Amino acid sequence: MSKISEIFVLKMKDTDQLDAIRETARKDFVSIEGVSSWETLVSTDTSRPTLYTEIFTFPDHATAKKVTPMFAERPATQAFLGQIDEIIVGQFFTTHTPKVEE
Repeated sequence: MSKISEIFVLKMKDTDQLDAIRETARKDFVSIEGVSSWETLVSTDTSRPTLYTEIFTFPDHATAKKVTPMFAERPATQAFLGQIDEIIVGQFFTTHTPKVEE
């Protein structure tokens, strides 16, 4: 089965501690067996509110479903959750394989 990415697009609270809280949460979460990575992207359009995309990767869907609930249970990640102002979208994704008729 394909690698699974869980992707969240977030509006965050504007706090000076956000980056430090995220990095603490990142180190904690990626230390869990089954979490392959956590990448953060930030929007670049300064005329609009800043959005962050948090991308978690897992080796497969079963691992993602098993590990994801742990995020809300750990103190370091709970602190990160406390920095979220709004979750715009959050969902599991995998590589798209086009269905092409030959």
